[in-house]
Amino acid sequence: MKNTGLALLAVIALASCQKKEEKTETVTTEETTVTAPPPEAVAEKECYRKVIAKDSIVVEIEHNGDSIHGIYHWKPYEKDKKISTYKGVMIGNTANVVAESQQEGMNYKEEVIFTVTGNTLAVKFGEMKEDNGIWKYKDTSKTSEQVLDKVDCN
Repeated sequence: MKNTGLALLAVIALASCQKKEEKTETVTTEETTVTAPPPEAVAEKECYRKVIAKDSIVVEIEHNGDSIHGIYHWKPYEKDKKISTYKGVMIGNTANVVAESQQEGMNYKEEVIFTVTGNTLAVKFGEMKEDNGIWKYKDTSKTSEQVLDKVDCN
């Protein structure tokens, strides 16, 4: 009789543990569903280009709200190109981003500032200095701009 009672108690305890595990899995699944990004959070893409003689500058922007990322590609004719990937924030129509750049076999980080107005994008160029491993504009008031036109992204 004692053995039957102990066996029955063990079965009840085991069944109780299995039910708790099922509840934990359900909670985990619900949390995953809640934290998944909404389907409408799709990045928009814009492309800009400028050709000067045979040199060209291409900027691709993908944005989701005020967060942006993309490619900044400078292709001088018969010279080593510079390609950069960047990410940052767009405040109003101006972006101040940090780009991971590669040019002439060297990798470095640099500040890039650009402004989007209508169908154009203006990229700042100017003297830079290194600051904590990132090349930054020495004086933004003394920079020049190169204006790129909006083009279809291919």
